[in-house]
Amino acid sequence: MGAWGFLGAASFLAAPAQEAVRADAAFVLGGDGGERVVRAAELQRDGLAGTFVLTGADEMAGEVLPAYLYWRAAVLVRAGVPEAAIVLDSASANSEEEAAFGMRLAKARGWKRVLVVSDPPHMRRLSLLWGRAFAGSGVEVVLVPSRPRWWDAGRWWASRKSAQFVVQEYIKLAYALF
Repeated sequence: MGAWGFLGAASFLAAPAQEAVRADAAFVLGGDGGERVVRAAELQRDGLAGTFVLTGADEMAGEVLPAYLYWRAAVLVRAGVPEAAIVLDSASANSEEEAAFGMRLAKARGWKRVLVVSDPPHMRRLSLLWGRAFAGSGVEVVLVPSRPRWWDAGRWWASRKSAQFVVQEYIKLAYALF
């Protein structure tokens, strides 16, 4: 039983991920090295979102955060997203705040479906946080995983980066449950 739990630990975290579908907007969560914005560019190419919301990362201080948001926006512009279709969220400092901001923005703009783009091991926690924030709103949330080269749910322990993500996500998930 313990071995089964160990082997399936990453798959459990990634399980809430869904296929991308047409939506009013895509929230591209911050804190990554570019995999999420590359996935967002794919969504643009496939015509699946009209607006792209780029969120920041709390550990970036001073002028680093705006620069981080601007280079991510530049990737989307190069992918064909009009600048006017990009919203920058520099206020959210964590996943819970990103979800609350997302709810406020979705309601203000009358969106009915939003995509949330993040890395596969984040999907379980994001399902919980975004599910709470959007509960009863009538806005559908679709969790779309990025496609990082370092991720292999079946062998998560074989990569230092994957192993760190899995361990950290279980800690964050426990925190989010309370």
